[in-house]
Amino acid sequence: MQMLKADERQRLTQLFHKFDKNGNGYIDRNEFKAACKLYLGKAAPSEIQSLMVKMDIDGNGMIDLEEFCLCMAKHLAKRSQSSPQSRNQLTNRQLKDAFDFFDKDKSGSISQSELRQVMKALQVDCSDMEFEALLHSIDSNGDGSIDFNEFCALVNSLY
Repeated sequence: MQMLKADERQRLTQLFHKFDKNGNGYIDRNEFKAACKLYLGKAAPSEIQSLMVKMDIDGNGMIDLEEFCLCMAKHLAKRSQSSPQSRNQLTNRQLKDAFDFFDKDKSGSISQSELRQVMKALQVDCSDMEFEALLHSIDSNGDGSIDFNEFCALVNSLY
């Protein structure tokens, strides 16, 4: 299995801590369900349960940092071994068209209000805290909005 690079491990650790809302070092079922809702939208409860079981390697009903990183490393390794075509990687033109669709005011970035409108249109309901966590995970330069490069990174990470 592929080892994680230091920067990948750091990003996964940060993501893990965002999901671990109570800070006990584990992602429990409720925290996992909230994270899935935030990142996957309307996933079926059976899909969420199946994913939880796959990630909970020791079967204790919670995902610790090592389990989380191990599962994500496997996922990243599979992605890196597949061709762009098999990953359904979008072309720059498709990405630009999608970005422009979300950038309603044509400012060159997706504002917080535009992101909320998109989530509402997709029927993704989340608390203010969940919204802030999502924005923080996408907004790599910390300016409070999503630029084209951040948008591309997000979309490509989903494929």
